Amino acid sequence: MNTGLIVSRYAAALLRFASDRRSEQEVYRMMKRLWEYFKEVPDLEKTFCNRMIDPENRKKMFLDLFRAHPRNAFEVLSAFLDLLVRHKRENILSSVCLQYMDKYRKEKGITYGILTTVVPVDNKTAENIKKVLDPEHPQKVELELKQDKQLIGGFSLWVGMKVWDASLAGRMREVRKAFGINGKQ
Repeated sequence: MNTGLIVSRYAAALLRFASDRRSEQEVYRMMKRLWEYFKEVPDLEKTFCNRMIDPENRKKMFLDLFRAHPRNAFEVLSAFLDLLVRHKRENILSSVCLQYMDKYRKEKGITYGILTTVVPVDNKTAENIKKVLDPEHPQKVELELKQDKQLIGGFSLWVGMKVWDASLAGRMREVRKAFGINGKQ
């Protein structure tokens, strides 16, 4: 069976289960945080998949990160981790995090974007960008702010499948491409 389909089904089931327990928003926050951990600690997924470690200890490793969260959401995550371990699907947890976030945003009508700049963006600028992306519901825009000095100047904005590259590095790539110059000069 297709791994993408499996991940999608598990994420949909998690969203339904969390919704039934009225904790889908808190589980969303947990999935975002968990995804950040997966990005920061590359071996985290290998550890969770390591069947030499007792399943309860593997599960506890994640649950300890979320003890301060509301009980309903904590129980949802605990039951979900049990399900993954029972079905030997631990290896899809990071992908389920992404799918859950995507499905939650779609269900709640949240527009998600990533704004990358060279310098930090102040709150007023971020709020103005949210108003541009969704003038009627700027509160439903989730804007992740990143910094990347390699842009040299300007910004890039990614929303859904669209990317607006107004960076100096992007312009320089276009010029090099137009003149047939490969690589950095």
